[in-house]
Amino acid sequence: MTPIQNFLFQDAATTTGNGALLYVTKADLVTLEIYGTATSGTVIFEGLMPSGTYYPVRGLRLSDYSIATQSVAVGELWEIDVSNFVALRARISAVSGGYITVTSRVVNSNG
Repeated sequence: MTPIQNFLFQDAATTTGNGALLYVTKADLVTLEIYGTATSGTVIFEGLMPSGTYYPVRGLRLSDYSIATQSVAVGELWEIDVSNFVALRARISAVSGGYITVTSRVVNSNG
């Protein structure tokens, strides 16, 4: 796998919001790291299609290999295949008791 870039979706967010939008180029695999001081929060994974519509995206939680479209905890790693989307976002729909940061490593696993 060839690393392409690091990308910051949410930077110490203390309120809900869409965050930054990662446009998909050659990338097809994103590993999200969700961390911070929040006592609770929800990060929803959403993919953008050419129509302009966002859809839920399934991610693989690396700690237990469960599949979900959202994270409800800080201190997690998620892997998401973005090859079929125009862009990806990590939308925070809830946060309390601190902040949430969502950063990532974006790679092209096809070489």
